[in-house]
Amino acid sequence: MNAPKDNEIKQLEDELRQPLSQLMVKPVSSMDTSMLIKALQPAFDTLKESAEEERFARRETIRSRHPSLLRLLRSQLSSYSRMYWLASLFVFGMLLYLLPTDNHTSYISVGDTFSFVLPALLLASLAYSFRTWNKEMRIIESITPYPPALLLIVRIMIVIGLNLVFGITGSIYMNVQVEAFPLLPFMLQWLSILLLLSGVTAYVLMWKGFKAAFSCSIILWISWLGMTQVDSPIREMADHRNWTSLQGTALAAGLLLLALAYRRTFGMKLLP
Repeated sequence: MNAPKDNEIKQLEDELRQPLSQLMVKPVSSMDTSMLIKALQPAFDTLKESAEEERFARRETIRSRHPSLLRLLRSQLSSYSRMYWLASLFVFGMLLYLLPTDNHTSYISVGDTFSFVLPALLLASLAYSFRTWNKEMRIIESITPYPPALLLIVRIMIVIGLNLVFGITGSIYMNVQVEAFPLLPFMLQWLSILLLLSGVTAYVLMWKGFKAAFSCSIILWISWLGMTQVDSPIREMADHRNWTSLQGTALAAGLLLLALAYRRTFGMKLLP
């Protein structure tokens, strides 16, 4: 029964013996391998150069898309509604409208007005900026390419910048409207409390959260207003010890606290 199959296999072997014998080659030597690699080396070099160019192009693309502080600032500016900007401009316009501009105007009384309105606008703007800073928003912000705490500092910087623009504009307006108006002492009067308040808010925010920062700011603002009244005993005492030095110290302290708060933002987790 198996004989026919054996004959077929033998016949198939006889038919394939000649073609298969032609395919037999000698074993590959190390010299043959070296020659093959040498022949293919130009192609390898070309592939290596292409890979390096592609890696460099990818690195440049990633670098061009790297998040920057300016891009973050622009994105945060767009988060403020038009009504916020209009309301801020309205408050500032009313402030300029109500200011006395006769030549007998005391820059100290006008400075007291600025020291009240600008910090009040600052605190109101901060409350508006963090009105949606709840748990859900913190989760969303935690996946951004920026340190989450940096978002908070940028919002504070936007509010500070807005009030600085208002204050400087108002100072120039008073200098133009009132003859012999002492511009620098006037600016130091309102700028000292504004930057001190901003620095305390930013610094406490990084350590204790927004509620504690807002509470400390309110207490500091009220204390400063009480201390700087013209008929205040502290003000009368400070007049003899150079009131300008106290304002300069407050300004420097505010800038230092802002710098420390900004430094603390990197790598910091969101506060509760």
